[in-house]
Amino acid sequence: MELDFEQIVGEILRRKKLGRDELMGMIKRKQDELSGFVTLEGAAIIVGRELGVELARKESEIKQLRLEDIVPGMSNVDIVGRVLRVYEPRVFERQDGRTARVGSFIIMDQTGQARVVLWDDKSSLIDDGEIKKGKAIEIRGAYVRQGADQRPELHVGLRGSIILEPEDSRVKDLPQIPERKVNISDLKPGLKDIDIAGRVVAVSEPRTFERPDGTAGRVLTMMIMDQTGRTRVSIWDEKVELAKGIKRGDVVMIENAQVKEGMRGRPEIYLDWRGRILLNMSGPEVENLPKLAERPLKVEEIEADMPVLDFVGRVRRKFQPQEFRRDDGRTGKVVSLILADETGIIRTSFWNGMAEVAEKVSTGDVIFLKNAYTRAGLAGNPEIQVGKMASVEINPPGLEVGEPGPTVLKIGEIEPDMDAIEVVGRVVETSGPKRFLRSDGSEGVVSTVRIGDLTGTIRVSLWQEQADIKEISVGDIVKFTNCYSTIGLFGHPEIHLNKNGGIEINPEVGEEFPPADLLAAARAPERTTIESLQKEGVRAQIRGTIVRVFRRRPLFDVCPICGRSLGSVDSSLLCEECGKVVKPEHRVVLSFVVDDGTDNMRAVAFGKIAEGLIGMSAQQVFELFKQSDGLTELYQKFDLTGREVLLTGTTKYDKYFDQLEFRVADFSSPDPKEEARLLLEAIKASKL
Repeated sequence: MELDFEQIVGEILRRKKLGRDELMGMIKRKQDELSGFVTLEGAAIIVGRELGVELARKESEIKQLRLEDIVPGMSNVDIVGRVLRVYEPRVFERQDGRTARVGSFIIMDQTGQARVVLWDDKSSLIDDGEIKKGKAIEIRGAYVRQGADQRPELHVGLRGSIILEPEDSRVKDLPQIPERKVNISDLKPGLKDIDIAGRVVAVSEPRTFERPDGTAGRVLTMMIMDQTGRTRVSIWDEKVELAKGIKRGDVVMIENAQVKEGMRGRPEIYLDWRGRILLNMSGPEVENLPKLAERPLKVEEIEADMPVLDFVGRVRRKFQPQEFRRDDGRTGKVVSLILADETGIIRTSFWNGMAEVAEKVSTGDVIFLKNAYTRAGLAGNPEIQVGKMASVEINPPGLEVGEPGPTVLKIGEIEPDMDAIEVVGRVVETSGPKRFLRSDGSEGVVSTVRIGDLTGTIRVSLWQEQADIKEISVGDIVKFTNCYSTIGLFGHPEIHLNKNGGIEINPEVGEEFPPADLLAAARAPERTTIESLQKEGVRAQIRGTIVRVFRRRPLFDVCPICGRSLGSVDSSLLCEECGKVVKPEHRVVLSFVVDDGTDNMRAVAFGKIAEGLIGMSAQQVFELFKQSDGLTELYQKFDLTGREVLLTGTTKYDKYFDQLEFRVADFSSPDPKEEARLLLEAIKASKL
């Protein structure tokens, strides 16, 4: 029988002149070196062997068992099972710098399930595709250890072996594995360990981001389709390497995936360390997948960081050309358009020589882009970039482009730098018109209207000919079309409507809106925990400690007239919306991690809210930014880390990094008396 731990230790101490404490330290270090993948018994045997102590064993006869029979400590086990799930091998580094490799899979029989661990060379059976879901296998010479989940698991080392499709009488009793393959139309948030086959419609380049704990993460996204629909897939960290060779048109089988709620509540597939990607398989799982027509992508299929794509869209808006100076002193030029098809709208930038092509187009023209690429815009949404490698056809014969259907956004869904917005709300207050003098001496006029729905309220600025609001009264239902959003002075999104936009007063709508007085007096959202914030668009109040501050440029520039961001094109001061050079206004933006003890979340504060958090005006931050040697020195002066704050805001889904964040609308320091009162109420409620 196999020696137990105390017997192994006793035998080593008997043969070597070591103290027990010294030996125990060596065993513990060996276990740590192997990243916890071996038990104390296994680590003790390895240490003994390194000290020249070969522990003689009396090998027991091979045991033919069911999974319900195995317990930690068994060795030389013979067992059969059917493969239920397979996990890709992982490489880890031991403390001595050497690398080790471990793969695993789950088997089942009529009595239960167990994890099987393959070490080093044995893990190549997974790489070679020998271990497949549904296959019957026989495991010989395995030993049993207690896993991290406290359940027994089978380990196959040098002396173990695996027989594929064995001729064993126990195989006929093995049940078939349960069907886990789903169609895209069946996806619902919360599903786990699902399998899904799809054809790749679009795939992005891998991108790197910083986690709240300071570590670097990686993510790659793609769009897949089957005969029932389309969905987005996010592939994380080490799995990114498995997906780097995937291209449009490939067939993928995704195993062990999770389904989470993505942007606007849509289910999306997440693939972490447990997942697998099998490329261009054959068989019944993929034979019914529709073929991918070689056609330009639709707006809804486009992701950020796609290296190449073709697209056909109709020009909805055209901005003035913008010249800028590069770091090397050369000048460049960019023209931006808003293009649309029947699935949505997208901002498109034409650079340098291609800007001259864009200058020739007019609103309503159809544009066919080839060999363009995408980047993430200011709000994380994909934007098309047209450079020297691209080609552009204007109004090509035979190409028709549909118009996007009306997509009415809830007020809580509106983010800065969105174009062609359509929104409906009840009027809460009106102001104006107000006349002002522009920097060029011309006169401007603007009116403001605040509207609300069940998700919140928002300020709407109506410019020039749209500023006549005599027909709009408090209590009216108003629909605004083809408008855009900016960041307001206090960091809240605002809607702007110029000559391209439309207004409908008291249109027929299929939903109820609260009365204006209730919207105007809407109380602050209730206090909640970060752990409970799982969806986009949730208004909440959280209390926590700022545990990390992201040290990025704390300023961005906006046009003082229309509020549009002036973008990130070097130091250009040309406003695309106004079509003129302007003196920019500085706005502060801060990004930090808040922890309330239940979880943590990235929070973002803009404008006056961000100024209030650090007790500095935007101009003061700008002066400090110019004077500081680097961002570390600047952020030390902000003194945010460790502060306890009470934040009110709304959860927003960051599509670029596939995560929820908290957009701060207001903040304060917790009042000890109020916090004590809330704590007492919670204690009383728990006793009821």
